[in-house]
Amino acid sequence: MDNLLFAFNALAPLLGLAILGYFLRRKRIVNEEFIGYLNRYIFVVALPVLIFQTMSSLDDWDLVNWSVVWFATVMITVVTIIGFLFIRLTSQPNNIKPVLMQAFFRGNFIIVGIPLALRIGGLEALSMMVILNAVLYPLTNFYSIVTFRLWPNEHKKKPQLTKDLIVSTFKNPLIISFGVGLIALLFQSQWFWVTENAVFIPDTIGLVAATATPMAMIAVGGQVKLERARDLSASIAIGVVGRLVVVPTFVFTVAILLNDWIGFEGSWAPMIAIFASPVAVASVAITKGLDGDDEFASQIVLWSTAFAVISLFVIVVLFRFIGLL
Repeated sequence: MDNLLFAFNALAPLLGLAILGYFLRRKRIVNEEFIGYLNRYIFVVALPVLIFQTMSSLDDWDLVNWSVVWFATVMITVVTIIGFLFIRLTSQPNNIKPVLMQAFFRGNFIIVGIPLALRIGGLEALSMMVILNAVLYPLTNFYSIVTFRLWPNEHKKKPQLTKDLIVSTFKNPLIISFGVGLIALLFQSQWFWVTENAVFIPDTIGLVAATATPMAMIAVGGQVKLERARDLSASIAIGVVGRLVVVPTFVFTVAILLNDWIGFEGSWAPMIAIFASPVAVASVAITKGLDGDDEFASQIVLWSTAFAVISLFVIVVLFRFIGLL
C-alpha cells in the first residue's frame, strides 16, 4: 500500500496540472494559439535552461558507477532501435510514428525519475540519477530530433541523412544548451566562481528551469481532446504499453542477467526511474518544435502518466520481492 500511495503522490500533481490545462481551454481562458506559444517557450527557453542547469551543476563524480551509466546508454540506444523497427512495420501515419517511437525511449527522467529514485534509493540513488540525467537527457534529445527527421510530416520534404540533418540537429536549442552546459562543466571552477559571486545568475536560471514542468503539463492538458482519444485508442495503447511494459521488461531482464558483471547494487532505484517512468512531459514541446503531432503526444503523456501509478507499484513490489531494493 505504501508503494501504491507513493506512486500516486508522485504522479497526481502532474495529472492535476493536465486537468487544469484541459479546463482552462474548455472555459476559453486559454486557446490553442496560446498553447502553441507556450510549447514554443518550453522548447526554446525552459527546456534548454533546464538542461544547462543539470549539466553545469554536476560535482559528485566519485559516486558514479560508470558501468551502469554505459549500460543505461546502450539500453536507451537499443530501445530506440527496437522502437524504430517495430513502429516502421505498423500502418500508423507519418505524424503518429515518430511520437510512438519517442515514447519508447523518452521517459520522465527528471520530473518523476528524480523523486522516485530518492524515495526508493536514498541520496546515493539521487546522485546517480543526476549523473544519468546529464548523460541520457541530451542523448534522448538527439534521438528525438533524428526520429522526427526520419518521419517528417506530410508538408515537409524528408531530409537526407547527410549535411542537412546534421546541421539542423546541431542548430536545435536542446543540443546547443547541452553544448553550453558541457562548457560550464569543463570550466567548473570558473563557473562556480561566477555563481557564488553573482547569485542572481543561478537564481534566474533556477526560476526559468522551474517553469518547464508546470507549463509543459498545463500545455499537455490544454491540447488533449478526449474525443480524439477514442479514435486513437489503438495508437495510444501501443505507446503506453511500449513505455510502461515492454521497455522495463526488456531492460530489467537484461540487467538482471548481467548483474554479476556490471554490479547494479545501489543503482536499481535510478534504473527503475529511468526505464519505468512514464513518457516525458517535455516530449510534447519537442514534438511541437519538430513539427510533429503534439496533440497526440499530449495523449501519450497523459495516459502513460495515469497508468504509471499501477505499473510503478507493480515494478517496485517485484524488485523488493526478489531482494533488489
